[in-house]
Formats: sequence, C-alpha cells, structure tokens
Amino acid sequence: MSNDGLGSWSPGNASWEDIGAENGTDLLIPEDDFDHELSTYRIADILIPIFILLISIFGIIGNGTVIWFLGFCMKRNPFTTFILHLAVADLGALLSFSSLSIMRILTLFPFLPFYIYLFAVFNNLLLFMYNTGQYLLTAISMDRCVSVIFPLWHRCHRPPHFSTLVCATIWIISFLLTAINCIFSIFNILQNTILFHFLMNAILCLPLMTVSTLVLFIKVYFRSQLRKKGKALAAILLALLFFLFLAFPLTCISLILLFTPLIAFNVGSVAISVGLLCSCLNSSINPLIYFLIGRNKRAQSRESMKVILERLFKEEENCREKREVSVETRM
Repeated sequence: MSNDGLGSWSPGNASWEDIGAENGTDLLIPEDDFDHELSTYRIADILIPIFILLISIFGIIGNGTVIWFLGFCMKRNPFTTFILHLAVADLGALLSFSSLSIMRILTLFPFLPFYIYLFAVFNNLLLFMYNTGQYLLTAISMDRCVSVIFPLWHRCHRPPHFSTLVCATIWIISFLLTAINCIFSIFNILQNTILFHFLMNAILCLPLMTVSTLVLFIKVYFRSQLRKKGKALAAILLALLFFLFLAFPLTCISLILLFTPLIAFNVGSVAISVGLLCSCLNSSINPLIYFLIGRNKRAQSRESMKVILERLFKEEENCREKREVSVETRM
C-alpha cells in the first residue's frame, strides 16, 4: 500500500482501489496490521484515536456552549457573527473527529462489522469543516487587522452585513471544493485531489494569517491604547497563534508525505495521527481561550459562560461605539 499522506489509516484488507481512495481523502481510515507484532508505532496508532475522542468530547461541549449563547442568548454584532460561524465549523470538525475515532477503535476488534463508506462520509465532512474553519479564521484575522490599522474606515465604510456575506461565501466555497473532491473520488477522475486543498491552504491562508497575526501582535502589545482597549483582540490573537501551531501541522505533514512517498509507512501513519491530534486540539481550544480571557479574575463567585462571553464581546461593541462617537465629534 502506498504512502499517500492522508491515507495512512486505511481499512482491513481492502486496497485503495477497493474504496476509491486514490485521491487521499481518507483522513482517518484505519489500517489492519493488528496481527503483526505491536511496536511503538502501533501503540501510538492505537492511543492517539483515544486521545482524539476524549479531547473531542470536551471540545464539543465547549463549542456547543458558545453556539448556544452567541446564537440564541445574546445580541449578535459583526464580530460575534464570525465567532459563531467559527464555533459551528469547529463543532462539525469535532463531531467528525469523534465519529472517525470511534470507528477506528472499533476496527481493532475483527469480529465487529466494518462499514467502509461511513469513513468516506465522515472523512469528507471533516475535510469540509477543516477547510471552512481555516477560511473563517483567515477572514477573522484580516478583519481584525483592518480594524486595528484603519479603525475609522472599518467603522464608517464597512457594509452592515459584511460578516454574514463573508461567512456565507466561505461556507459555499468550502462545500463546492469538498463536493468536487467527492465527485473526483467516486469516478476516479483525478488522483490526489486533496493535494490541491492543502496547497491552497498553505499558499493562501498561511501567509495571510501569519501577516495578520504579526500585525495584531505588534499593534496590541506595543501600543498602550490598544492594549487597554479590550480583551477581544487578545482572544483572537491567541486563537490565531494556536491555529498556526496546531492546525497547520496537518497541512504541512500531509504535503510532505504526498511529495515524499519514500518515507516509511509507519512513520507516515504516526505523523498523520499527530497532525490530526493537533487539529483536534485546535478545534477544541477556542472556548477555553474565551473563558480564560473573558473571565473576571477578581470575581469571588463563579461566573457563567454567558456572562463571560457578554463581557468579552461587549468590549468590542463598546470600542466600536466609541470610535463612532469620535468620528462624529471630528466631523
């Protein structure tokens, strides 16, 4: 079996042709080497899905809480619209991670039934949510960067429903890319179509997010006014930093394995597993960031997540209102 990067967890005795996976869409399809002697690689291949499942459970709870409060209990603004859609994408990715991890664990027991096409469904769902999360966070980073560099323009000339339109466009583009990948996979039109997804993420998203993160870091931590302005920018900056360190390793590892097929299969399998674990951590960590940044450290009683989110994102709205008053005064 070839080492095709993302196809490192492939099923039982089925070949790549049997499952139509020549394009590498099988992000978490397991490999049946369990009859062989257990090695360090095999132990890691068993433990990592368990860790992914445990992390996904906490992440699902956290992102579900954020979606509930931002979607149904709080008044939305352009900034929280981005955060809400990002939480939905992270929740979808974590549901895919957990489902695939459960199926991966079940395949360790040969007497249990195995459904190959379920892996294909959740693999493509994971690809859809993974790409959507990257594009949303790229849009958020650019939006925050513009709001810091050009605050007056951002407040006065930004279309009122800009955030909603951007989020809808991102969901549509990500869905179309995933649908094209599925069609190519079913009809075996072109091999390694997933390579184009990761190349686009690496070429387009990575530079934009890196530049935006550097600009936000310089503006927030080297200018006292912005440092005092609120916690929302700090939360986004942390989310961007964790994303760069946790989400992009999967893209980098996959591209390396796709371009270097001579790497040992066990090494590639563990590398992909580690990349998936990092991506799972990234999808789970944002609610924790909101909680730690938004909470009142001086409060003696425990605050609810709703209060923390209101404080965190209310500061952003207050800053926008102050800029509007400042503009009107200058006029």
